[in-house]
Amino acid sequence: MSKEDYRDKIEEHRQSFEEEQQEQQNLSRVSRMNKNGSNNKKPKNTKQRKFPLMTILFVTFILIPLTILIYFVQFYDPGKTIEEAEKDTMDAVVEIDKTDGKAEASTSADKEKDDKANEQAKEQAQKDAEKLAAQQKAADEAKKAEEAKKAEAKKAEEAKKAQQQAEAAKKAEEAQKAEQARKAEQARKAEQEKQNATQVKTHTVKPNENLYRIALNHYGDGSEATLAKIRAANGMTSDTVIVGQVIKLP
Repeated sequence: MSKEDYRDKIEEHRQSFEEEQQEQQNLSRVSRMNKNGSNNKKPKNTKQRKFPLMTILFVTFILIPLTILIYFVQFYDPGKTIEEAEKDTMDAVVEIDKTDGKAEASTSADKEKDDKANEQAKEQAQKDAEKLAAQQKAADEAKKAEEAKKAEAKKAEEAKKAQQQAEAAKKAEEAQKAEQARKAEQARKAEQEKQNATQVKTHTVKPNENLYRIALNHYGDGSEATLAKIRAANGMTSDTVIVGQVIKLP
């Protein structure tokens, strides 16, 4: 049993003892009145007499033995006197009061400590929330910067591809123009050769010229084959030419 239960039992014992004394005084007063022969008063109701009797019986046979039993179990020491036991009982009550005071003080200190701890926890939670928000903000800014960097790199890559495509198109156009110019030059040369092939050149014989010298000047070759070609073109049977004569040069 706790000290609080002991104190309650002691208080019940005290109240029971006071009630017992009060009942004894009432019984003594009734006995004196009966001895004095007070016949003027009416006898009390039987039910009213039973109630004090039941109380007396309860106190005598139940409460008092129970109190004595509690006393012997908790406080009785054969080596102590009654005064020492009462002193120990009072010390226990005082100790209970002190314990209650200390408990109240401890409760107040614990409450103050809990309030302080809760305040510190709130401040720490607020700091953690602010730190988390700052970290989240920094992460968002870093993500945005990374996305902007990627977009810039993509834009530069697209610009580079466009430039390469433009250069490739320019080179292709230049190549096409060069090819067209080459083909035009080839066509011009072919046409020139064709015109040269269809156009017959002539030469007027000058003084001191012969067929050999004319073939050497125009063809760079004075061989018999060249001379034969000239003779065939002009219907000549010999190499003799006359000053002023017009000779066809095939």
